[in-house]
Amino acid sequence: MTNEQYLVVSYFCVATTAVVVGFAAYFWLRAPLHEVAAALPWKALRELLLRLFPAGIVLPALLGFVSVSYRGCNRQEYEKIIADRSYLVSKGQEQISASLTHVVWAVFVWCALIAILVAIERRFDHRAATSPAENK
Repeated sequence: MTNEQYLVVSYFCVATTAVVVGFAAYFWLRAPLHEVAAALPWKALRELLLRLFPAGIVLPALLGFVSVSYRGCNRQEYEKIIADRSYLVSKGQEQISASLTHVVWAVFVWCALIAILVAIERRFDHRAATSPAENK
C-alpha cells in the first residue's frame, strides 16, 4: 500500500472511529439523561435537551477529528505530507485523541448544564414548598 492509499484509508477509518466514539458516548449516556430530564418540571426544556443531546455529543467528536490539520510548519505540500508514513500515522493518532478530548469536554458541558438545571429546579421547588410567610 502506498502512502497516498494509506492516507485515504486511514482518514476514513479514523473518521469512522470518531463517529463511533461519539455514538458510543451518546448511547452510554442516553438513559441517564432521560431519567434526569424526566425529573425536570419544564416540558419544553426537557424535549429540547433530549433533541439536542445526540448532536451535542456526536458533533464534538467530528469537530475534534476535523480540527487536526495535516499541514504543518515544514509540510505545506501534498507530496511532502504523503512522503513520510510515520507522519501520517501520528496525524491519525492525533485525530483520534482530539475526537476523544472533544467528547470528554462535551460530556463536561452537558454535566454542567444538567447540574445548573437541577439546582434551579431545586431552588424553585424549595421556594414553592415554603409558605409565603417564611419567604419574607
